[in-house]
Amino acid sequence: MNPIIIVSLFVTACVALIAWNVWVTTVVVRQHEAALLFQHGKLVRTLAAGRHWFLGTGYEVKRFDIRRSDLQVAGQEFLTADKAGLKVSAVVEYHIADPVAFSGVAENPLGSLYHAAQIALRDVIGSQDLEAIIDRKTDLSAALVVRVKSHAEDLGLALDGIHVKDIIIAGDLRKVFTEALTARQQSLVVLEKARAEAAAIRTLANAARVFEAHPALLQLKFLQAIEKAPGGIAQPLALGTAGHWLDFLKK
Repeated sequence: MNPIIIVSLFVTACVALIAWNVWVTTVVVRQHEAALLFQHGKLVRTLAAGRHWFLGTGYEVKRFDIRRSDLQVAGQEFLTADKAGLKVSAVVEYHIADPVAFSGVAENPLGSLYHAAQIALRDVIGSQDLEAIIDRKTDLSAALVVRVKSHAEDLGLALDGIHVKDIIIAGDLRKVFTEALTARQQSLVVLEKARAEAAAIRTLANAARVFEAHPALLQLKFLQAIEKAPGGIAQPLALGTAGHWLDFLKK
């Protein structure tokens, strides 16, 4: 083959390869990603998962991981409705639902979500008494989600949950609360003991009524007790022999 033709083909192939690299943009979007296509700084469209080709120049692609993520809200002190100090931390579970809003509404959308969660914690903790919070009488997670959900949606985020991690009572108040809890437990023990004693008394009273109505049962019970005692029926008793007691019970 003519050398000139070979050189021409080689040059043509090189020019075509350079033109392809310059004018054609190839993008691969993974399954767990969302991507936005920009051209010269202007949003063109959202890219779904898969391979995409674009003819032209000035293209830019921004990728977002749309899998569930966690945002840790560090412990911060709040006042309850009864003015008790608590240090509370939480975790916010979210995922990106609207990449366009996430990239364009706020400069730092996750920072904005963090502040919204802090404010929600302050409002929820401040609306309840200490005892209700410690005993978890109210679903704190549900109350937090209600307060943060709309703000998160404005940022292009979907809330999967907000969970309170730690509730720490202030030092002096912790001592008082511990003493109160100990006193409550002791009271429960005393109450349970009193209930057991009352049940035992009721049982004895019922037995006394049965023996009064059926004396033969009392005699049988007495004989069973004598048989189980060391020495059996022949064992002398403090107030006489077993025979004396049997005569007494037969009367």
